[in-house]
Amino acid sequence: MLIANSSSKSRLDARTFKPEEHKKTSLFCPSCHEAVFFKQGKVKLSHFAHFSHTQCMSFSEGETCEHLACKDFLVSWSQEGQLEAYLPKLQQRPDILYKNIAIEVQCSSLPVERYVERTQNYLDNGYLPWWLFGKKLSPKNKFTPLQKAGTYYHRGSGFYFWLSKADIKEIWLLYHIRWHYRRGFFYKIKKWRINELSLTELFTKLPSKPSNLAWDTRQYRFLIYKKLYQKQPKTIRLQEKLYLLGTTFQELPDWCYQPSLYQFYFEDKLLLLRYCYLKTASFFQWLEQIKILGHPWLYPLVSQKEILQAIYAECQQLLKK
Repeated sequence: MLIANSSSKSRLDARTFKPEEHKKTSLFCPSCHEAVFFKQGKVKLSHFAHFSHTQCMSFSEGETCEHLACKDFLVSWSQEGQLEAYLPKLQQRPDILYKNIAIEVQCSSLPVERYVERTQNYLDNGYLPWWLFGKKLSPKNKFTPLQKAGTYYHRGSGFYFWLSKADIKEIWLLYHIRWHYRRGFFYKIKKWRINELSLTELFTKLPSKPSNLAWDTRQYRFLIYKKLYQKQPKTIRLQEKLYLLGTTFQELPDWCYQPSLYQFYFEDKLLLLRYCYLKTASFFQWLEQIKILGHPWLYPLVSQKEILQAIYAECQQLLKK
């Protein structure tokens, strides 16, 4: 942590802390109020740390060199942001509180359930969570459950994801994120140097509308058949769910194999959602039918209702064509 409290509850910043001037000062964690100590930076940025076996929820995950460096350059960028502002009602401590934006930098792995809990807590209490991910959590051609959960969505702009690059003091936006049956996940990247825009301008910035995707429904259908032949577990399980509905991959109409933005969440599972549309007469019947998929909604930054309504409307349009 970069901020500690003294016994008089004044905030002390590790980046400007001088041990010789505070020899008799007791230091405490702003979150759990346990004693902490000052660690002079040699490899890491100078910081405060708990003694061993801490029960602190805010800092129990530890902080890497990258995490400390990210907080340092982002709070400088924000100018008005409060570093490690503890929110007693939430019992959470965003890395930086900038107006009503709770900025969180995630540089190491985190259980997706814990991420969902923290994010939902911000939203329920009127804060806008802005998650920026570090180097180890930068997506390649796959998105983990945590990376998917940290992705934002706008109806006109599609899916996008934020990265913090402490070593070069930049923020990156991964946008127009799409899934392709052969390429996996792919996206475009936009980069901003420190102070190029204010953080408010960056956080509210939306990408342009995604372009059309090169897609061959026959190739996609053939690839599904190939996965079945290879007995790939995910495809076999999906085929079993289709059996329960009285069909197979081979019997699905061509329109079910058309591309969609929402394959970002569902990938091949979208085929089952589309077939369920054919088996039902209303949106609410469809919602009941797709429960067979057993796909948990672990995306607190995105409205499940909005996504499912968009998928249903897409089915209506594709069937008309």
